[in-house]
Amino acid sequence: MMTLHKRVRLIIGLLVAMFSVACVFLPTPVPTSPPASGPTPTSTLASSSEPTSTPLPTSTPDIPSSEAWQATVDALVALHRSAGSTPEHLRKENAVRTGDEFDVNAYFTVLDHLSMEPGYTLDYVYCYDGSGFAGFPKLYARPDVVPTKAATTDTPPTGDQPWYLTCNDVSGDADSYLAHVQVDGTEEGFFQFVVLRMMGGQFYLHWHAGYYDAAVVCDRETVESIISADGSYGQPFSAEQKQVARAIDPAPVVEMEDDVVTVKVVVFSKWGGFKRGTFKIGRNFPHATLESEFETLVEYDCGIMF
Repeated sequence: MMTLHKRVRLIIGLLVAMFSVACVFLPTPVPTSPPASGPTPTSTLASSSEPTSTPLPTSTPDIPSSEAWQATVDALVALHRSAGSTPEHLRKENAVRTGDEFDVNAYFTVLDHLSMEPGYTLDYVYCYDGSGFAGFPKLYARPDVVPTKAATTDTPPTGDQPWYLTCNDVSGDADSYLAHVQVDGTEEGFFQFVVLRMMGGQFYLHWHAGYYDAAVVCDRETVESIISADGSYGQPFSAEQKQVARAIDPAPVVEMEDDVVTVKVVVFSKWGGFKRGTFKIGRNFPHATLESEFETLVEYDCGIMF
């Protein structure tokens, strides 16, 4: 028979073996240091005896509110106003810029979902009617290398200033530059693309060019401010016109498809009233405007003639 001494030694051996196995499977705790300062974090989970389920994450587009859309338009209008009146040296035919005028590349600080195609810069020339009836900028995209063609009707700029092209040197229609403007692929980006198309040249407008005033309207507050002007600039809105205008939903709509993006915006002009513009734009770069049409919502004319 096993003596008591042997039984004690056997029991001790078994306990040591069991402890060794447990050490293999139990993870070694990692020491953590408490935060240097600040309150002790507490759990935000409510205690419950029933199990809770965590909802699966969903992906939804981050579409701004109507007020956010309007803020973008307002910021662009503020940029145009900061340009001031048309400089005197541009008020002549074949005017040449000196480089000290309004910089249209400031647009991209406001239209921050747009950018120029690598290797290109947004620029403009100034077109002025010889009789002085109208003057306006014409936007165009040029290579990053500054153009060097000298204008024959002006004295060369002094110092290191480059030559700037005259109005007659820039061919194509007024929207040709958009072929070099890139959208970041978001709903807001395509909205900004339409804003640029509609309002990109609304600075340094001289005399008859003042008719070019169509602006994108995104929220009801802006609609109300327009129709409540009551003759501060020309003919006031009638009661019927105000009623119809207040029923307009001006929130921009952006519909994304595989190859085409449809953008619907409300625009207002003092010489035309409220209209809804629908633009179909190629989703892939270059973003060609495939279709555009306007539906009159409220007819209006301020009655002022230049």
